[in-house]
Amino acid sequence: MFLNGYIYKQIHKKNVKTLFLIDILYMKDINAIYGFKNGDFIINQLKSLLKNKITKLIKKSLKRNIYSELKNLHADVFSLTLYDNLTQEEITEIRKLIFKKVINHNFNLKTKQTPINIDITIGCSKSKDSYLRVYAEKALYNAKINNIHFTYYDAKLYENDHSNENIVELLTYNIENKLVEPYLQAIVDSDTEELYKYEALMRVFDKEGNVLSPFVFIQKAKKARLYHKLMELLIDKVVDYIIKYKIHISINLDYTDILNPYVQKSIIGKINTNHIGEYLTIEILESEKISNYNIVNEFIAKVKKYGVKIAIDDFGTGFSNYEYILNLNVDYIKIDGSLIKKINEEIYLNLIKSIVHFCKQQNIKTVAEFVSDLKILRYVNAVGIDYSQGYYIGKPQPIGNIIGEKK
Repeated sequence: MFLNGYIYKQIHKKNVKTLFLIDILYMKDINAIYGFKNGDFIINQLKSLLKNKITKLIKKSLKRNIYSELKNLHADVFSLTLYDNLTQEEITEIRKLIFKKVINHNFNLKTKQTPINIDITIGCSKSKDSYLRVYAEKALYNAKINNIHFTYYDAKLYENDHSNENIVELLTYNIENKLVEPYLQAIVDSDTEELYKYEALMRVFDKEGNVLSPFVFIQKAKKARLYHKLMELLIDKVVDYIIKYKIHISINLDYTDILNPYVQKSIIGKINTNHIGEYLTIEILESEKISNYNIVNEFIAKVKKYGVKIAIDDFGTGFSNYEYILNLNVDYIKIDGSLIKKINEEIYLNLIKSIVHFCKQQNIKTVAEFVSDLKILRYVNAVGIDYSQGYYIGKPQPIGNIIGEKK
């Protein structure tokens, strides 16, 4: 086994690998309260959980047999290297899998006390060069100082030891040169299997023209107060594409964007001036955070006067979802991808069926996100979801590729 692993690593050492660093939070407190022997016992249990269960679940989730390597880097930090160039969707899925399995696991103590639970934070990166661990450690460090459970960084940003200031510089470069580009992902009609519309996903570029991962720049853009400028450029290009090609496109807006009077005025002005309302859908992100339904519904009423449709994104993961949907005048519900990926499991299938039934009663159309293979698509069609979106349907692409395909 060791020899096979060694040979595999030598063959693939120059290929892109994906590295997850898993850090136990508050390990000092665990040692202080339960003693170092129990602390070491918990670390060994986590190692066993990662090695014997989680790595197998990862391979099952990815639906391919990839080589993985687990190491205990420090007392409370593990590295899990996957010898594969994972997509961003796959990274998100693996991150959720690791986090869920670890925080829900009962860790025993050497003494006959009640088992305890632990918390973790994860840093991730992917690269084919020897600095992969450096990139992942930067991600882990930023996750910990920002008190969040996960951070991913694109290795391209750190190949020359780029700092946070360099990210802001690249965002400014994109704004000044109007490089922000909507990559369009297809949404198809479940009945006809024909294209229904596209979702516009923001992409920005480094100075060599490489696409930067959204994981890298979205939060930084918001903190640097550049996100609205990026969004304005994105919307301008979406408007241009609608006018030029007469295609239906969805754009994403945070709840906080809707609360911003300038953003509201800008969007409504573009819709009104260019007469594109009937081609536009606005997807409201983080809708579970809505506290003022009056403001949101006022905005919805304003844009609907021009024929704009409204969608709620990532539906199905919160406890108050049904309640806030009843308070909003929406046309579409996008069922969260974390549910769709598990649609073949009875508990999730029943939950999805209940969402579809609820939406049909309210005359709201449904969209399945993260449709990644034919098996999922067949389940989606069987339960009566109206539209499908995901990598099996089509990956996000620049407009040039899409128009070229149409020709």
